Amino acid sequence: MAGRDAPAVRPAGETVDLFGLRSLPVVGALLAFGAVYIVVTIGSGLEIRGPANWLGLAAAFVLLAADLAALIRVVGDPFPFRWGVAVVAVMIAGTATAWWSVPTDTFQTLQCLPAAVSGIVVLALLAVRGRLGLAWIGAATMSLSASLWGGFRGPGFVTGLGYTLWVYPVMIFASLFVVMLRPMADRIRTLRDRELGYAASDAAALAAAAERDRQLGRLDRQARPLLEQVADDHEFSRIEVQRARLVEAQLRDGIRAPAWDSARVRAAVWRARERGVSVVLFDDGGLIGDDSVQERLDDALVDELEGLDGGRVTARVLPPGRATRATIVVNVDDASRRYDVTEAGEIVGGAWSRIGDGAAFG
Repeated sequence: MAGRDAPAVRPAGETVDLFGLRSLPVVGALLAFGAVYIVVTIGSGLEIRGPANWLGLAAAFVLLAADLAALIRVVGDPFPFRWGVAVVAVMIAGTATAWWSVPTDTFQTLQCLPAAVSGIVVLALLAVRGRLGLAWIGAATMSLSASLWGGFRGPGFVTGLGYTLWVYPVMIFASLFVVMLRPMADRIRTLRDRELGYAASDAAALAAAAERDRQLGRLDRQARPLLEQVADDHEFSRIEVQRARLVEAQLRDGIRAPAWDSARVRAAVWRARERGVSVVLFDDGGLIGDDSVQERLDDALVDELEGLDGGRVTARVLPPGRATRATIVVNVDDASRRYDVTEAGEIVGGAWSRIGDGAAFG
């Protein structure tokens, strides 16, 4: 079947991660960083005795880990703005929670570093994901948060600010990286999308060529002998005329109803027409790609055709987007029955009714 055998082209989906942020090495490095974070936090906090302090440090770790996970897992390029705002907010909350959870009586500078370094990593990744402005806003906000913590908890306003000053050299390098490499990444993405477009066009051309060759092959097998007989002034018998009409009808089916062009449907339609059944087939594309429904429809059509010696059968695949996706209508004398394919792919109907009044026909 042309409708079922054409090569499928996978549509372009999520933006390819050109910087490799979802690669195993990057994920492994972040996991290693998380392990170091835990070791440094525990090692520098051996003198901390308060459960609330440890609960705060644990909550800070969870918040910052969630931030990093979001930065490598959330789809979109540039990074979705709402997600970017949320990442900055969670980073500020995580670092502030870590700093305010350090008790002043056992304070050590090393106890502040894991959260500060995590904040820097979050901001650098946010810049790489295309939200450079948000990253700089996050850096300034983190410095303000550290200054407030230092001013209220003892180390001092300037000392607290100093714990985050080294984020700015990192942000400068990240900014240069983004300014230089993101345009290149955009060009690579454009070229890749163009390549996918060319591949789709080539696949469509190949499918069209295959369908044309198939139709030409069938025309050559079925119509050429008849045309040669016409050219030779052959006198056709009644049986030969009937066969020529059957060939013409089958060729027409292959053009206007490719969904019904399976071997068993063709054979059943041919035999039914030989017995005098009028069979009309249409395909408007509503079942493209849904082979399971089409196969069940083929079964229903073949069963109907095999049991008829007269009447009319109309089978149609409707256009996409309809609530009813396909129909089979059988008319015999003053009775008919109809099969409908619902939007969910279910085949309903099949009961006989009298034409005109809809009464059940047993």
